[in-house]
This record gives sequence, structure tokens and C-alpha cells, in this order.
Amino acid sequence: MRHPQILVYEWDDLLTGMLEELAHSRRWTLHAPRQRGRCLEYLQASETPTVLVLRLGRNLEQELSLLEHIAWLYPETRLVVVGEKQHEWLMGLAWDLGADYVLLLPYPPEALAQVVAGLMGPGPPVHQEVP
Repeated sequence: MRHPQILVYEWDDLLTGMLEELAHSRRWTLHAPRQRGRCLEYLQASETPTVLVLRLGRNLEQELSLLEHIAWLYPETRLVVVGEKQHEWLMGLAWDLGADYVLLLPYPPEALAQVVAGLMGPGPPVHQEVP
């Protein structure tokens, strides 16, 4: 059985760490490709629902180009763009280039998992401990 996948395109593991519990609890595959080519390979090979989380900040031109490219070639892929406060002016452009959801850091860690789960669609319930 093939499971849905989450791809996280970032230069560190901040966002990947925020999504590990969700991916594990839903039995979704989680990949963190650091290179454009590898990211596109995952999308090309995918036969399952995919959410790509794209973090802005290292090379804006490349990152926004990747966003546009994926939105055009893989319209079934749900796209989440994450930026920092200084990227606020780019958020409208991210929507125009195909983002399904845009978040600005800082935000509660569970917010990203909720967005990804919502975009992925229904699945088994997530088990969380209530304090």
C-alpha cells in the first residue's frame, strides 16, 4: 500500500521536525529533499497525494521559481509556503505563483501540522495526549 507523502524543502530541519509526529501518526511518508532536482524526482515518482512545504529564505529567486514550476507541472500537489516576518511582502506573490496556504514564522508548531493535515484530506485520526 502506498501512503501519501509530505515533502519539506528547507535548508535546516525546523519544519521537518514540526511534521514528524503527524507523518508518523498518519503513516504518511516524510521526505526532506534539500535540492530542487531531488524534490522534483519525488513528485514525478509519486502516485499518492502529496503536500509540499516550501520554506523561503535561503535563495528567494530559486524558491519562488520552484513554487511556480511545481504548481504548473504538478497541479494535484498541495503547496504550503512558509516565510519569516521579513518575507511578508512576498506572501501575495506566493499565492499568485500557486501556493495553497501561506504561513509566516513564528507561529505555534501545531499550526503547520494542522494545515498539512487539512490539505492532505481525511485520514485516520491523529492521537494526541491531552495535558
